[in-house]
Amino acid sequence: MSDRPRAVAIMAPSRRKAGQSWTFERLAEASDRLAVAMLTMGIGPGCRVAMMAPPSPTLFAALFGLFRIGAVAVMVDPGMGLAGLRKCLGEADCHAFIGSPKAIIARWALGLCPRARVVASLGAGWVPGCQALREAAAGGSPSHPAGPGDTAAILYTSGSTGPAKGAVYSAGNLAAQVSALGSMLDIAPGETDLSTFPLFGLYAPVLRMTAVIPPMDFTRPASVDAGMLLDLAARHRVDNLFASPAVLARLAAGAESRGGLSGLKRLVSAGAPVPWTLVRRVRPLLRPDARLHTPYGMTEALPVACASDREILGEALEVTRAGRGICLGRPAPGTRVMILPEGGATGMDSQQALAHGGRGEIAVAGPQVTRAYWNRPEADERHKIILNGEVVHRTGDLGWLDERGMLWYLGRQAHVVSVAGWAIPADATEAMFLDLPGVARAAFVACGKGRAALVLEPAPGAPDTMVAMALERATKVGLPISSVMVHPRFPVDRRHNSKIERETLAAWAAAKL
Repeated sequence: MSDRPRAVAIMAPSRRKAGQSWTFERLAEASDRLAVAMLTMGIGPGCRVAMMAPPSPTLFAALFGLFRIGAVAVMVDPGMGLAGLRKCLGEADCHAFIGSPKAIIARWALGLCPRARVVASLGAGWVPGCQALREAAAGGSPSHPAGPGDTAAILYTSGSTGPAKGAVYSAGNLAAQVSALGSMLDIAPGETDLSTFPLFGLYAPVLRMTAVIPPMDFTRPASVDAGMLLDLAARHRVDNLFASPAVLARLAAGAESRGGLSGLKRLVSAGAPVPWTLVRRVRPLLRPDARLHTPYGMTEALPVACASDREILGEALEVTRAGRGICLGRPAPGTRVMILPEGGATGMDSQQALAHGGRGEIAVAGPQVTRAYWNRPEADERHKIILNGEVVHRTGDLGWLDERGMLWYLGRQAHVVSVAGWAIPADATEAMFLDLPGVARAAFVACGKGRAALVLEPAPGAPDTMVAMALERATKVGLPISSVMVHPRFPVDRRHNSKIERETLAAWAAAKL
């Protein structure tokens, strides 16, 4: 993992007791010994292993150990709720379940992974009726390290824009993903990373960075203590910080009262479209040579493209404020993006790709693009095209490419509002209202046959004239809406607490009209 074996690979600070600090050498040793322990338990090549434990050095080592023996890590977001957990873990039909004592108890109480033949607890604590996964006395050579084409992981989508599905990752997909992120973000070995999303934290040691794991509830990121994150960033001289838009907004509010984010080299925000007004708010808090990056991608294909604050707040801003799209930047290295006709049939090929400027569905090919979903042939038929042995993933997102090769995002196909003979994308439309005084968030939703509404979430101290100003702007740009409404707090996704649940808002708006 590193040419500096005694450098710190993972730090896990704690609020109540001394935290852990592992070197790259210690991480490699633990991964090796845990791999041997798992082999002894009967976990081997091809075994699907549900992993449910909070981020820690031991969890990272166990995951790397799984990859060493060719087992398949099954990752499901615990924040998706009981029904989602049961469905996803039942579908994955895991051979083993490894989790924290709390997760082991939940498995027994809720009937998760009933067919798992190996159940092991990870970390401190003991649970009767299961084995404890501990490092073996000595390491050994992996019996079957995963090859590039071998399945290495099944990562489930959040289910925020449809049923949660398991994206099947090969070892080659994971390697390409890490390489693309490192190149796209210009990450240098020796940097220190603070991530509020576990998956990005897991990549840090592979990129030869020091991973700082914050003591937070990763299932509720929007409730994180921003002061704690700022303290960690300063204390550990953090270079890179990942935060979803919801976390980024909390960080910005905290930093404004504490002198900014001048210690950071790089901020990375993803998980939902990052409002341009939030980018504008954060930019002055960073030092002049630092950058805020907004990678675009999805569980099935990450990263696809990336924009920086310089691009978002430059010439692109005029396009965004006019409702013509959100700048996603240039495609990641080795990634090919095409725009396919909107609502096209399954099995379309790249010869039907639209010319620059044409609006349609974003499709992407590259070594990081997953080939299939786990046991979801109907989803494969909708989203996967095979061209000359290469997988093209149809994202379900609408966008367009300009003459310079920059990618622009309009919104999800599922969130297009059909009204007055127009098909209007939600995200691009909402961007026109974000700079109105008092507007924290905006949502453009259908609310009954032939009707649409603009729903606003007010910021603290929003003026009484907010709705009138929004209605005036909507009229000026010719947006066909039945009403402008105010909702006190938008419903959002469970994983990043950042994606607006427009279906819920649409039902609320329809009931109001």
